[in-house]
Amino acid sequence: MSAPQHASRSRLRWWALGALGVVVVAALVIIVVRIYAPGGESGDGGGGAPSVSGRTPSPESTSDAVATGCLGGESRDAAMVRDAQQSADHSETGAVEVAAAFVRWLNQYPYPDDADDVQNSALSADAPTRDLVAFFDTEPDLSGGLVADDEEYWLSTVSGVYVVEDAEPDRVTASIGTALVRDGELSPTLKGSITVTVSWEDDQWAFVRSEGTRTTEDLFAVGIPFGGGC
Repeated sequence: MSAPQHASRSRLRWWALGALGVVVVAALVIIVVRIYAPGGESGDGGGGAPSVSGRTPSPESTSDAVATGCLGGESRDAAMVRDAQQSADHSETGAVEVAAAFVRWLNQYPYPDDADDVQNSALSADAPTRDLVAFFDTEPDLSGGLVADDEEYWLSTVSGVYVVEDAEPDRVTASIGTALVRDGELSPTLKGSITVTVSWEDDQWAFVRSEGTRTTEDLFAVGIPFGGGC
């Protein structure tokens, strides 16, 4: 994939209780990243709009095992996603591990160049779209303007958290909290919140969709810390 020109990107922004929300919509895939900066650090200024109310996880959505946030390894490529799918068991914790792996793969720049592999092996039959290549061709700004054009960044589950929002035997929705990495440095203040749904298909967890249900403040206040992260 040729180097994209970030100047052509379009994005919709709103502020919610100090959280910068960025919605990128392409080919019916919705990715929501909310990033807050307790110390005043932020991407740009703005007014205050009502926040999206977070759901309280039900008692049935708890699990004894703690997700590592690093199943599949430290790389951020299709092989990592596949390894996470193949290693994750049929449990809530396994679902969280695959959700976290997908978030780590999806949210990075330069964009991953193996989207075709992931869309062939990791997407649910119920996913709103199966064309991740077309998604990245729209040059989405998944950082919300918090990094300079053409600057490398990614999301890390080190210091991250998660909450299982809803769970059925074959379908789990979990909010994944991450930290932004720029210039190889893990930010102590810039955090992301993405809610991911996965389903159990063909003996593995597959990505269905992502959306925004919790502010980062809320997620990091109630979330379970990953057991390590990467």
